[in-house]
Amino acid sequence: MTARKKQSFLQGAVILGVATLGVKLIGAMFKIPLANLIGGVGMGDFTIAYDIFRPLNSLAVAGLPVAVSKLTSESVATGRLRDARRILRLSSALFFVTGAAGCAVMLLGARPFASILGSPDSFLTIAALAPALFFCCVMSAYRGYYQGLKNMYPTAVSQVIEAVCKLAAGILLSLLFMRFAAASLETPDSLVERLYGTSGDRRVLISQFGAVGAVLGVTLSTACGALFLWLRHRLCGDGISRGEWQRSPAPAGRRELLRRMVKIALPVCLGSVMVHLTTLIDLASILNRLDRAMRLDANALLSMYRGLIPEGYSHAETAKFLYGTYSGIAVNIFNLVPSMTTTLGVSILPAVAGAWAAGNRALVKRNVESMLRVTALVVFPAGCGLMALSEPITLLLYGSRPMEAKIAAMLLRSLAAPMVFVSLATPVNAVLQAVGRVDMPVRLMAVGGALKLGLNFLLVGQPRLNIQAAPAGTLLCYLTIVLCSLRVLRRSAGLSFHYGRIFLKPALGGILCGVAASTAYDLLGRWSDGGAVTAAAILVGGVFYLAVILLSRALLKEDVFMLPGGEKIAKILEKHGMIG
Repeated sequence: MTARKKQSFLQGAVILGVATLGVKLIGAMFKIPLANLIGGVGMGDFTIAYDIFRPLNSLAVAGLPVAVSKLTSESVATGRLRDARRILRLSSALFFVTGAAGCAVMLLGARPFASILGSPDSFLTIAALAPALFFCCVMSAYRGYYQGLKNMYPTAVSQVIEAVCKLAAGILLSLLFMRFAAASLETPDSLVERLYGTSGDRRVLISQFGAVGAVLGVTLSTACGALFLWLRHRLCGDGISRGEWQRSPAPAGRRELLRRMVKIALPVCLGSVMVHLTTLIDLASILNRLDRAMRLDANALLSMYRGLIPEGYSHAETAKFLYGTYSGIAVNIFNLVPSMTTTLGVSILPAVAGAWAAGNRALVKRNVESMLRVTALVVFPAGCGLMALSEPITLLLYGSRPMEAKIAAMLLRSLAAPMVFVSLATPVNAVLQAVGRVDMPVRLMAVGGALKLGLNFLLVGQPRLNIQAAPAGTLLCYLTIVLCSLRVLRRSAGLSFHYGRIFLKPALGGILCGVAASTAYDLLGRWSDGGAVTAAAILVGGVFYLAVILLSRALLKEDVFMLPGGEKIAKILEKHGMIG
């Protein structure tokens, strides 16, 4: 049995961050060629399935991993290691049931869900993703347990395994399904036409069937990730030594632990569902409101995208094309940064929960301030850089789909500001959960979701605004959530922060980063073009930002100390006067 690995919250965040970066790079190697392969309509089907999967997945697994992580961390902090192992056994049994139930709901509800959302031919992709719910449940029990032990390696490795399998299986199955669809359509009474009907464009039918293959690859990847975690626990255990086990007091009763688990999990689960409910709000409201905009004044809408939407598409296919471009390309790039800061939320929760349970308020405040600084240092340059180079980046990644890429670039510019608040929301809500305010994220997401739905309803249905107005709802939703969450944290936990010191320097550095990247792109573009110029402009912006951060001493010594090898790094920076 391996020794138990314990990390500071920033060390855990770095481990998960590196894994997430690798996962995102592999994910880009999956989604970018997939979008180039199946196009806007195919990505519309793919993202519709995912957008239904996420809330159901949250309902099945999101609350319990947080509860498992929090209760395990508190048990370890108070020396009750027998409680920790019993929590794992109880959560595994509970996850099995919720996973099976979630899978059944998604599988049996595939056709009704697709019809309600106004895309009845998306039912196959929805059904193909249903088994992934079960395997995600299996993974979440083990991930929550190891995170509570402050060991982020099992989670990180399982994420990488899942991503690699998704890349290999997703692209391969998508290609095979598209080839099968093309061959099938050459025969009378083909299977593809029986599944989708005979009224669709041949190109659309092939791309939709390719989306089904890609989704099956995703399902297979979750099975591989679950198998790894199960084998790892069976072979390596959790690192709790026999001596620690013997010194631990008798565990609490199963009913008591289950009651505590559900008490924490239920509001967290509802809060997570509300987070993904905003995705469903986009899915339902954008498709329906785009259809209304097309009926009100199709010429006004289409004039904004002249030459960027394939000819011959019906109103429904145009709406799905725009939605697929928005959610499958623009939001896919946009989500890169929030997915990185989510690792801070995963890592900060057990660290703050343990310190809170031990009554160490100073450590709680230090960890939270550090989390806010690190988040700000990441999101501001990313948002400003994305705004400055949105079109070059999308054309670099989706060059074989230039129409979709140019539409996505318009949307990315508007998504840059919401990125800051979406990135802050998850780690801040994790802190609220750690200090016992597990109810608050639910309430705030309900308010934010209502604001988002209202703006989508009012703006997206306007022909001259259409899907370009969707980011406004995201901005209002998450701005409200973050500001209210910080206020509740200050009042409930007695924690106050100097927001100017935390956010001002990263924000200024981010603006200068965007200006430097844009200027470099314009200058270098006079002599050359293409991906090399875009990559060089990104590099110039990154170097410029790093210089601003170091010269302004935005990094603090206590933050650097919590990094792997932090003492050596801090000494070097301190020697040159580049650390606060």
